[in-house]
Amino acid sequence: MRLKLFPCVFIVFFYILIPLSNATTVSNIDQQKGWNSCSACANGGVASYSLTQFLSSPSLDGRSAKFHLGGSTPLSDALWFKRVGYNSTATHFTNSTNYYYKNPSAPSGMEFSVSQHVGSKWYRWDWQCSFYYGVWRTWDSGNARWVNTTAPCHRPRAYTWTHTTFQGHRANGKVYFDTVTVNGHKYYINKSFYPKSVSYSGNWITLHFQLNGNKTQTDFDVWGDKFQVSYW
Repeated sequence: MRLKLFPCVFIVFFYILIPLSNATTVSNIDQQKGWNSCSACANGGVASYSLTQFLSSPSLDGRSAKFHLGGSTPLSDALWFKRVGYNSTATHFTNSTNYYYKNPSAPSGMEFSVSQHVGSKWYRWDWQCSFYYGVWRTWDSGNARWVNTTAPCHRPRAYTWTHTTFQGHRANGKVYFDTVTVNGHKYYINKSFYPKSVSYSGNWITLHFQLNGNKTQTDFDVWGDKFQVSYW
């Protein structure tokens, strides 16, 4: 019986964490046109912000994007988002990012997300790196609140690229946060929440990236490169 059970357990684990061969992968999203942005929608004051694409340095592939946050209103944020696909049947999602700071002491945090609309349900895999709490936080859409995890999230090193990958899935009508991996260090989250119900209907997948200002709203830039989303 052991020989028969072990392969089954392995297959399930492999399916959850590794994209299948028929997965849809959208690469170099930081280079794509059609990014949208806002500040008031980020739930934090009114910031000044901008996006500059196709920068040769600093960059991993010669075409990075620079996200700028500033302004004069303390604790103001900015959100950038890009629709990356139309799919209502995908249940597993991987979001891979690379980011680079020159002044990592300036922000109060940063957020990464892949969301999926399925009919009138909005499934959101929102991850917040809170420099205040020093941990990764996950978004509970059903109760509109952040929930702390035990996975550490500290300020990145200056002048160094940080590679982070997020994995999640949906099942039984809920959003599941599976793992976050930072520079090769993987943390298992195992948290699940109900999605948010919305008044409209649609089927699409969106990538979000957000920067959060500090109490003095210190201006800073973040370079992003090789943004990628896989879903299956």
